[in-house]
Amino acid sequence: MSEKNTSTNQMSEATAMVDALATKADVALEKFMSYDQEKIDNIVRAMSLARLTNQMKLARMALEETGRRIFEDKVTKNIFSTEYIYNNIKYVKTVGIIQDNNHGSFIEIA
Repeated sequence: MSEKNTSTNQMSEATAMVDALATKADVALEKFMSYDQEKIDNIVRAMSLARLTNQMKLARMALEETGRRIFEDKVTKNIFSTEYIYNNIKYVKTVGIIQDNNHGSFIEIA
């Protein structure tokens, strides 16, 4: 098989894989859009806890990817960013009517 045919086959395989992943993402998004606030809050909490639980593994992965070798800094960054972000968004409403402003004649919907 020629080099051009191999490259074309690899491109076709990659395109098919991306298309399949995009289709799965569309299905997941459709399901996700039906969740209520409580379900979304539970998912966000679980994501935060998973990151905290795996902080050292994630720090090692970051070291391998970036080549920067200060492990403790990456662990600290994982802890701080996860807790900071979660604590700033945990009470934010993200489903349904967010704001109903009768005086400004608008409704904000998420």
